[in-house]
Order: sequence, then structure tokens, then C-alpha cells
Amino acid sequence: MYKKYLLNTLYFIIGIILLGVIYEVIVLMKNNSYFTPQFDKIFKFLGETLKDTKTWISTLNTIKNVIISVAISFIIAIVFSTLAYRFNIIDKILHPMIQLLRFIPIIILINVIWFIFLMQAKTYVLYLAVFSMVFPLVYENIYEGLVSIEKIYIDAYKIYSNTTPYIVFKVYCPLVFSSIKSSIINSIGLGIKIALSCEFILAEKNTLGYLIQSEVQNGYDFSGVYSYIIVLIIVSIILELIPLAVIYIYGKIRDARLKKRFNLYGTE
Repeated sequence: MYKKYLLNTLYFIIGIILLGVIYEVIVLMKNNSYFTPQFDKIFKFLGETLKDTKTWISTLNTIKNVIISVAISFIIAIVFSTLAYRFNIIDKILHPMIQLLRFIPIIILINVIWFIFLMQAKTYVLYLAVFSMVFPLVYENIYEGLVSIEKIYIDAYKIYSNTTPYIVFKVYCPLVFSSIKSSIINSIGLGIKIALSCEFILAEKNTLGYLIQSEVQNGYDFSGVYSYIIVLIIVSIILELIPLAVIYIYGKIRDARLKKRFNLYGTE
């Protein structure tokens, strides 16, 4: 296990080095200090950025926006995917809306939500925009996971108990676990991108998107933009590691229970 962890870390470092090499090639080709400043200038600005309290407040506000909007989207998607699994007509009704939301450009979506719904609070526009993109992703993943469950597993557990919560926790949750895991990881990444786009377009103050927009409008150079993007990448990694850690702990607990159950029945 430690070997796998070290290999993944090594690959991650190689990926970062590769990105740095690609950027240096672009710097040489572009030869424009405004759009492609040198690394030393970017990291100098990054150091000044991290010392600024405004950066931390904006980062926390962006994290808050992402967590709230993704959590709302995830909960509603789980409810509707479960209902669609129970009543197939719901999936047929939702299908056109899901397809529309999957293919509509995010910029158009944000403007449609902002101007048509006449929302005064920009945060609500952000929540609804993230929901519109994350909901279809989570809904489809979990619904497909539920549909793919073999009926024989459910019937086997019904021999021991007809209690619905028992079937849910003993059959549905373990078998849909991989779908939920991939949905969480993908929805956080997508939620960060959409939230940042909303903050940038709507100029929502005290957010990372607003700071990036301010740097673009200042017109000095892109050192500030790139430094805030680095902060955003760090935030993204942290937000993705948190659910992965929870999933890892849950997986360990689940495996321990399965092993205990196997040993118990194996000795009888």
C-alpha cells in the first residue's frame, strides 16, 4: 500500500514538473511578460498574496460557496435518483431536462439564471448554477448504479429480513458505493470550476473569482492571476482529499466488518 502511495505521489510530482516545462516552452514561444511572466515573478506575487488577509477571507468564502452548493446538489440528486429507481416514470420525465443541462454552456446558463429569474443575491445565482451542472452528473451516476444492481442480491437479503432500512444499508449502499465515490470527486471538481466562473462573471466580492477578475481588469500583468490560480489549485486538492479520506475510512470499516462476518460464518 505504501508503495502505491509513493508511486502516486511520484506521478503527481512528475505531472507538476511537466506542466512547468510546458509553461516554460510557452514563455519562450510567446515572449510576452504580460501574459506569460516568469516563475520567479509569479511566486513572488504568490508570497505577497498569502500574506494578505483578503486572500484568506476570499478563499474561505469560495470554499463555503462550493461546499454548500455541491452538498445541496448532491442531496437532491440522491433523493431524485432513488425515486427514479423506485418509479421509472420520474427518470423519463427528468431525462429531457438532464440532457439540456448537460450541454448548455455555463456562461449562458449563468446569465439566464441571473437575468430571467431576476435574482438579486449573487450567491443564490451561484448555488443554482452549480446545482444545474452538478445535479445531472450525480443523478445519472447514482441512478445507473442503482439500476445495475442484480435483483438476486436484494432477494437473497430479503430471506433474512424484509426491513427496508436493512436492505438499504446491507445491499444498496455497498453496491452503489463506487458510484457515490466517483460522483463526490467529480462533483467537487466541477463545482469549483462553476463557482469560480460565477464569482468571476458576477463580480461577487470577497471571493477568489473576484480577486482574479480584479487582477485581469488592472491590466498590469498576469502574475496575480496565476498566483490566485495556484491558490485555487491548492484549495481544489484539499477539497478533494477530504471526501477521499472519509471514503477511505468508510471502506476500511466496511472491509473489516465483511472480514469479521466471513470469519464468523467460516468457523461455523
